[in-house]
Amino acid sequence: MALFLQIYKRLFNNRLLKFRGVRVILFAVTLNIMFGVLFYLLERDVQEGLTLLDSLWWAMVTMTTVGYGDFYAQTPLGRFLISYACMLVGIGIIGYLVGGFAENMLEHVSKKKRGLMQIKSTDHIIICNYPHLEKIRRLVDEIRHSYRYRNNDIVLITDMIEELPQELRELDIKFVHGDPVREDVLLRANINKSVGVFILARDPGSPTSDEKTFAIGTIIELIEREINKPIRTVAEVVNKDNIRMMQRSRVDGVVSSDGIMDGLIVQEFLNPGVHDIVQQILTNAVGCQFYIMETKLHGRPISELQIAMLNHPTNVQLIGLSRGGKNILSPPKDMILEKDDRLIVLAEHRQDFEKVEEDILASSAKKN
Repeated sequence: MALFLQIYKRLFNNRLLKFRGVRVILFAVTLNIMFGVLFYLLERDVQEGLTLLDSLWWAMVTMTTVGYGDFYAQTPLGRFLISYACMLVGIGIIGYLVGGFAENMLEHVSKKKRGLMQIKSTDHIIICNYPHLEKIRRLVDEIRHSYRYRNNDIVLITDMIEELPQELRELDIKFVHGDPVREDVLLRANINKSVGVFILARDPGSPTSDEKTFAIGTIIELIEREINKPIRTVAEVVNKDNIRMMQRSRVDGVVSSDGIMDGLIVQEFLNPGVHDIVQQILTNAVGCQFYIMETKLHGRPISELQIAMLNHPTNVQLIGLSRGGKNILSPPKDMILEKDDRLIVLAEHRQDFEKVEEDILASSAKKN
């Protein structure tokens, strides 16, 4: 066996021989050759026309317990010495290989459930932290209902659970176990190839979790600089007073529910039905949503855009614009759209506004 291993080391990369399955297969091939040669030497005198290839074939079908019966031992030594040994060794090797394969499969599934695998997805979305199951499910549902990211993989990073719950496995969520504030954990989630990250509050009831959120955002910012690629990041903070602190980590967006519910309750009291409207706008599942769109329509008055949208077959409404970090809702009709302004529109799909913009630009080109 040692001699054959030396030969195989010359033929194959030494790294391959480190794998147990590869060594077993090479050992089986060696035994197949050995049994085939011995069978040929013992049976060639009593079986006319028997060749070495026939003997190797016999050894293969015997070791694999297939036993076609086209060749079989006729001498006592061939039967009781070679055939018995060949069958017993073959059964042992096959059992070992099947058991090893099953063990590797179970280990792979176990590692996947426990979040110990390296993520190989690209253009995926990462969710950091696990406040509770229902929140993750709602977030995943919103992502899957979005037109742009409905087919992207979703990866959950957290050390708050030991195994990914069955409900999330059924949603085809990938899992990385570990603290998302650690760079090696983020890299195991293949953050370099991701398109975006959601940083959820670790404990929605504790403002101290904002410190952890800030640390994760800062690490992601450092990774962005290192790979020279933007990773869109939105963070959730518990205390709205920490929004400014969170913005220092250079995340792209900060969301806080602190104070929003109070205002919504009052608005529902003053204007019954406001809650349902807000809820519909906030979900991708039904109805229209707000979109903040970059545009090439600068230099035009707001009234021109409103008329163009009103006459267009798509269902798009101009709500306002974003200028210099401030949102201007229901802007004056004579306000001129400046170069860096972004439009706030209400539409069923982002592409609806893009169609309106294309038609306006095409119409202007014809007039000129």
